[in-house]
Amino acid sequence: MEERRYNMVRGNEFHQAHSPINAYGVIGDCHSVVLIAPDGSADWACLPDFDSPSIFCRLLDAEHGGYFQIAPTDGSLQGSQRYLHRSNVLQTRFVSEKGAIELTDFLPVETLQARSYEEVAANLTNRHSPRSCLVRMIECTHGSMAVTMRLKVTPHYASVPAEVVLCPDNMGAFISGGLQHVALLAADVHLVPSFTMEIVQDPDAWHPTIQAQFVLHKGESLTFLLGVEDSIYTAHELFGDELLQRDFNAELIHTLQCWRDWIAGCAICTRHGPYAHWVERSALVLKLLTYAPTGALMAAPTTSLPEELGCVRHWDYRFTWLRDVSFTLYAFNTLGVTSEAAAFMDWLGHIPYVDSEDLQVMYGIHDERVLTEQEQILLSGCAGSSPLRIGNGAGRQQQLDIIGGLHLYQCQQQSNIILDSSLWIRIRALVDYVCDHWQEPDSGIWEMRTEPRHFVYSKVMCWVALDRGIRAAVQTGLEADLPRWTQVREQLRAEILERGYDPSLGAFTQSYGDQVLDAANLLLPLVGFLAPDDPRMLSTVERTMELLTNEDGFVYRYRPVDGLPGAEGSCSICTCWLIDNLALQCRVEEAHAIFERLLSCAGNLGLFSEQVDAQGSMVPGNYPQALTHMALINSASNLCNAGKQCSRNVAALDSVENCA
Repeated sequence: MEERRYNMVRGNEFHQAHSPINAYGVIGDCHSVVLIAPDGSADWACLPDFDSPSIFCRLLDAEHGGYFQIAPTDGSLQGSQRYLHRSNVLQTRFVSEKGAIELTDFLPVETLQARSYEEVAANLTNRHSPRSCLVRMIECTHGSMAVTMRLKVTPHYASVPAEVVLCPDNMGAFISGGLQHVALLAADVHLVPSFTMEIVQDPDAWHPTIQAQFVLHKGESLTFLLGVEDSIYTAHELFGDELLQRDFNAELIHTLQCWRDWIAGCAICTRHGPYAHWVERSALVLKLLTYAPTGALMAAPTTSLPEELGCVRHWDYRFTWLRDVSFTLYAFNTLGVTSEAAAFMDWLGHIPYVDSEDLQVMYGIHDERVLTEQEQILLSGCAGSSPLRIGNGAGRQQQLDIIGGLHLYQCQQQSNIILDSSLWIRIRALVDYVCDHWQEPDSGIWEMRTEPRHFVYSKVMCWVALDRGIRAAVQTGLEADLPRWTQVREQLRAEILERGYDPSLGAFTQSYGDQVLDAANLLLPLVGFLAPDDPRMLSTVERTMELLTNEDGFVYRYRPVDGLPGAEGSCSICTCWLIDNLALQCRVEEAHAIFERLLSCAGNLGLFSEQVDAQGSMVPGNYPQALTHMALINSASNLCNAGKQCSRNVAALDSVENCA
């Protein structure tokens, strides 16, 4: 993909603004992530947690946002990025005629094993466990090269000033603003005589920049450590003797081993033929977005990355949607990973809601219920698309489909989840809630900010909740109102087929009474509501391909007005759903062709956001998005299985014809 860059000169300082969004590498420790551009600049970081206020936000404002860049002093050199084998450790390599350097970035992890609430609570009291920090190792592997480090911390989304203090021994600095206190440590600087650190802007400016320049020769290296604390005292404590005593080379080895051990547990990754690499990377992304202390899963680690330049369609995705988690655990189960599913069920059992009437669409990573949406006007927005949104007002919407999502993976044979009596009480209450409320309108899967409607997909997922609830009750023998559940399930199915399918359109509609197509209805055979070869599904797929796709075969969620200005972009998740339908219909070649085109839209590192842009635009939405990588895993699996199944069907048909 041709990489487009957006450059700007301010005074005597040259800035390279952010790359196309899907060019960024993403590292993390299952607590938070950092986005790093191919030019060695960390342009987005919310530390120590996913939902912490950002300290680097150049991704959302090329001029005023903070960043942490380590790169050749010769700014014309472009870096190439790769992940170290089977890990989320990122390496950026810069090469010139005179030398080569490698920048290795990671957040140390202690363990990647999913843990229960009780284990997490015990670990939080262990003061000897490694604390989270960003580790950046720069090494010269050939010749020599002049290197420049620039650090600009902009606390609380650049909304408060920063005070910078350099350490007298030239080994680091402390930057404080509001409740965020950042400490930088440069380890082993005494081994690099050319190393100097200084403040290169007026110290009275809101956000001064720290700069260090040095020359590395073959075999020489430096390590930069950066972390955030909520008080200057703990920052000094943490980034004093404690960090100096840690062996970060050993922690790099341990972190690599943790990622490799975890992905090795996804044994089924190797069964996806040409797509095995894509499945493996998607699995690593999903694990990266899992919040270790609670088992919650981030929809994405960013906020306000726009779906369209200059539009208002950008939201804060740093929360846990119940729908996203249930779909993602379905993908984990497909991969043979069950511990994450068990951890999620543990998390679900601890969600603080009184009853099903009180269940929310999404929660904060610490189970927060209040997710008030606010706008930050100080930043210009990614490529000028403002405002920056913090929080998400959709949290209080009614979305009936989420309850069906919670039941999607219960009956998978791979799942080892045991429904104990306390958890069953909650699940049973959710099914009873569906029985009481399925006839009400809601805001739908796309969280439309219009008046609630009777969305067909929401009704189908209510049916799923009832269907899976009935199966679970029958299989386990646990107490349930089976006569009522069965009656409502059949009543609901009959209504959907009568009011949700429009014969004149030849497709299931977005909501009762309209003639609007909705890609969410491609999920009907995937959740077991209809067979993939049901005539109504066959025609729905055809109408979707005819009226709801672009020239590349990528699918739009829907077309008409949804209460917001701007146009809809094609959606990677919906495109995967179309691929799944084609695979299930044994249209395998068509499905493979669209899947290959979709994969070509990823950046060099194989990461995806919500939107698809075959032209390589820099604004495809929040990144990386969990649902997209979940859908990629499922599509790769469906394509693999469909190819085998369809081959068997053809062989059987040939055998019958030969006998005839």
